[in-house]
Amino acid sequence: MANDILRGLLAVSLTAGVVMLLLCAARVHLRRAFGAKVAYAAWAAVPAAVIMALLPAARMPAPVQQAVSPLRHIAGISAPAVLPAAAPWQPWLVTLWLITAAAMLAWLWRAHVRYRSSLGTLRLQDGVFYSASEGPAVVGLWRPIIIVPDDFVVRYTAQEQQLILAHEAVHVRRRDPLMNALCALLQCVLWFHPLVHLAAHRFRRDQELACDAAVMHAHPGLKRSYGEAMLKTQMSDQTVLIHCHWQSVHPLKERIMQLQQTAPTPFRRLLGRATITALVAACGYGAMAANARVESTDRYMVKMKLNAGGDASAPALLVQEGVPATVESKGSDGVWRTELVLKKAGDNSVFVKTVIKHDDRVVGNPGLLVPIGETAAVAVDDFKLQLAVSRQRD
Repeated sequence: MANDILRGLLAVSLTAGVVMLLLCAARVHLRRAFGAKVAYAAWAAVPAAVIMALLPAARMPAPVQQAVSPLRHIAGISAPAVLPAAAPWQPWLVTLWLITAAAMLAWLWRAHVRYRSSLGTLRLQDGVFYSASEGPAVVGLWRPIIIVPDDFVVRYTAQEQQLILAHEAVHVRRRDPLMNALCALLQCVLWFHPLVHLAAHRFRRDQELACDAAVMHAHPGLKRSYGEAMLKTQMSDQTVLIHCHWQSVHPLKERIMQLQQTAPTPFRRLLGRATITALVAACGYGAMAANARVESTDRYMVKMKLNAGGDASAPALLVQEGVPATVESKGSDGVWRTELVLKKAGDNSVFVKTVIKHDDRVVGNPGLLVPIGETAAVAVDDFKLQLAVSRQRD
């Protein structure tokens, strides 16, 4: 169990790290070439890669192999079934990961609750909530609402109010608070990965730039008013990671400079969408292919000695980790079928899970912990199995 969790974390952290590094390096170039909305959409490659990394690797079933060695009698050898155990440090490492992830999640939840409490009593007017202490912002995951300060109509001109509300409406329409919550959840899971926290910051910046671009696309002649609205809004040091807070995590200079850039042509936007689609597909496929390669690295030569009702055989199988393999032995008392699945259990041993059938009736399913290069054995009724495992590198 602990070994599986650590393997999953390793696969996700490596896959997500590579994709995030690529996006952090390419985001500025994507924004200049195709626009801020395309650069923000590129972050979809991260969940695509993570999901593909967690999917089980595609496996081809191993063919049934018949025992072809000459029959000879071997002495009955038996050994108790042994369950594989993780390395002593693995459960402690998993416990540390869980405690830290839970602590970080609890801290985020507490910050969220404190932020909602700081809003005080909200006053609804014209579909917008007014707060005495916060805003402009979008709050809420499933039913997001727009919050503005009580002095909203005094601090901003009518045109600036229109632009700010349009900006927050884009956040609501795109479900950005939910995206931010998923990003924060990934930070909790991969709290040990410094690149994840850097990428989360870049993700939020691209999110704000994409909102700005959407507003300017709808109001192309109001760049000056939009910039003045930004300047009037005080910089906020918000620690809440799941809301969309006006300028909370974004340098004001970069946002204003973005307003001066020429919007991409329709053809470049279309080309950008095609590029991002290809990027997301490539990252997902690459993660899946890498996972498949990891699964297929370890192969083992299994040399067996079988005694089925007094009839002996000695087949040998080349078995891939996690892929079932089968051996049939025809004895005087019927057909014995042995199904094997090998799984790595430490650096120098494997766990062999077996299902033993006599004439299609399951008579036992023992497990063996077999050190590499050594021999283990088990006996079930009149069937005796002895095997030795050696590693075969690709």
